[in-house]
Amino acid sequence: MMIYTIGVIGTQPHRVLTNSKQKRKVIEMRNELYDFANQVSNMFYRDGGYKSFPIDVVEEEGKFIVYAEIPGVKKEDITVSFEDSTLTIAAKREKGDNKKYLIHERNAMKYERSIYFNDILEDTINAKYEDGILAVTINLKKPEEKPKTKIVIE
Repeated sequence: MMIYTIGVIGTQPHRVLTNSKQKRKVIEMRNELYDFANQVSNMFYRDGGYKSFPIDVVEEEGKFIVYAEIPGVKKEDITVSFEDSTLTIAAKREKGDNKKYLIHERNAMKYERSIYFNDILEDTINAKYEDGILAVTINLKKPEEKPKTKIVIE
């Protein structure tokens, strides 16, 4: 007896196994394959790849605000740093449990994005994380007004 579900793997409907022992073994093998695929993709897809997170950079008067969408990650697992005119936002999600999953798609991951900024006040950068959105405020240096130099004509 074959039973089909509504779910799709690739473009083909997948079969639901009627034997629970078979089903459990197939699910465990699939989860191991997903874990392996995520580990491989984390090695190759870093900044700019599909394993990064979406950002918006908004310019307001005298400052930039970087919004990074990082849902499902604890505040303690996010780091924000600024070095050599580059803002780096990194986040990680640990696997951390030994539960037996029927479906396990939310694996351990590492994300990182770097953005270059020029002429900013490094001491005033601050960050706030709320509802899966990280907001980093970066204040701009005020343009220095250089006094005009009067040139004497000879």
